[in-house]
Amino acid sequence: MNILVLGILFILAFILQYALTYVQLNSFKRSYSKLRKHGRVVIGRKKGAARAGAIVMLAIDNNDKVITGEAMQGVTVLARFKNFDYFNGLKVGTISREDCKAIKLSKSLTSAVLDGVLNFKTISAGGTVDPVDSPFGKLAKKLKFN
Repeated sequence: MNILVLGILFILAFILQYALTYVQLNSFKRSYSKLRKHGRVVIGRKKGAARAGAIVMLAIDNNDKVITGEAMQGVTVLARFKNFDYFNGLKVGTISREDCKAIKLSKSLTSAVLDGVLNFKTISAGGTVDPVDSPFGKLAKKLKFN
């Protein structure tokens, strides 16, 4: 009987995780669409396993200046996007770690902003941004299942 209860709880937890992830993905889509109306969008991310991860999206104009932005930071799927206007008016390619320290951003937000700047510079130079492996992908590489 206890195994049945544990199995049901596991399935309910999985369904809840799926539903909350779906809600968070819709939040991302809405924020991205809103920023896309302003112009191009630079996206930076910092994955977090046990620590808070972060995603930063910056809408930029034709002169590569930040118009507005949104950021999401948190450990759980309950995190949502909020206004992120710290860099409005700055050229995206010139944002540095010192700029992030000056406004006292957290480590994860700083990493996400710098990832976005790096992605912008890479794409502007004609390169491509390589996808980041998932935790299972990293494990498979370590175990050489590829």
